[in-house]
Amino acid sequence: MKSKPKILDFLIHGGHQYEFFKSHADFYCMGKNNEIHTHKSLGRPKQDNVNFINKDGLKDITPDILMIRASIKHDEYYNFVKKGAKPIAVVQTHTPFRIPDWCKIVVWNSRVSMERFEKSMPDKKHYHIIHGFDPKEFTNIKSVRNNKILSSYSMFKQRSDFLGYNNWKLTSDTTKVCDVIGHGNEEVKTNIGLFSYPKLVEVYNSYSGYLNTTLHSAMPRSRAEAMMCGLPIITTSNYDTPLYFKHKINSLIANNPNDMINSVKLLLSSKALQDELSCRGRESAIKYFNIKDYLEKWKQILE
Repeated sequence: MKSKPKILDFLIHGGHQYEFFKSHADFYCMGKNNEIHTHKSLGRPKQDNVNFINKDGLKDITPDILMIRASIKHDEYYNFVKKGAKPIAVVQTHTPFRIPDWCKIVVWNSRVSMERFEKSMPDKKHYHIIHGFDPKEFTNIKSVRNNKILSSYSMFKQRSDFLGYNNWKLTSDTTKVCDVIGHGNEEVKTNIGLFSYPKLVEVYNSYSGYLNTTLHSAMPRSRAEAMMCGLPIITTSNYDTPLYFKHKINSLIANNPNDMINSVKLLLSSKALQDELSCRGRESAIKYFNIKDYLEKWKQILE
């Protein structure tokens, strides 16, 4: 790419966009409600190529690319498309949001979801890009682990239908070893707060296992982050899970509360199993969720 494109984006998912902002481009990032964000909004360090703006700042830029994300009224920005900006939609949910007719490129983080819905949008080009992390950032720092299990969800109870809160609650009540990180979890007694990178890596490394209970989440990001940090994974199996997570090879698969409880007990009873899943899990995360592959795929699309 000879010069950096200018990309107009909207802060929807700070963790994902921190990685996306590592692309060779200049980003102009708006908030959903016209607020100007800060690096705290990302939950990650702010890169030098990222500019937080509101609508007043739009008069100073002519973007080459317009990102289409969920919950944004994109028709308000169609003038940029008429002036030559290329729109790219990003779908990170198990079902797609309404993508404007004038957007012809869709990037999915779930291969299963893409294959399920791409035929309903035959006029668009579809690409699959899974999450990507830097193994030097999300790493196993070899700290002492606390013989407890971590999960990461925000508004956990309110979004129980697809996050599996009831299954987690039964597992937590039975084992007494489950904590949660995230916001909007006032009802969860074992919620320990919200953590940003790099503190987040320390939190991951202080636990002995990670429990993912999602039922309809296309590809939970935090599960892959934890895996990259060497945290043994217990996870439900749906959507793209079978592509990356293999039972008793690099993780434990548990689809119901009974299996989750037994998996937690099994994992915490065996230091050897913890070490094996930690090592193989991180190897798998580096193979499947590497920032180099992620950025190379985005480079091809942005070019």
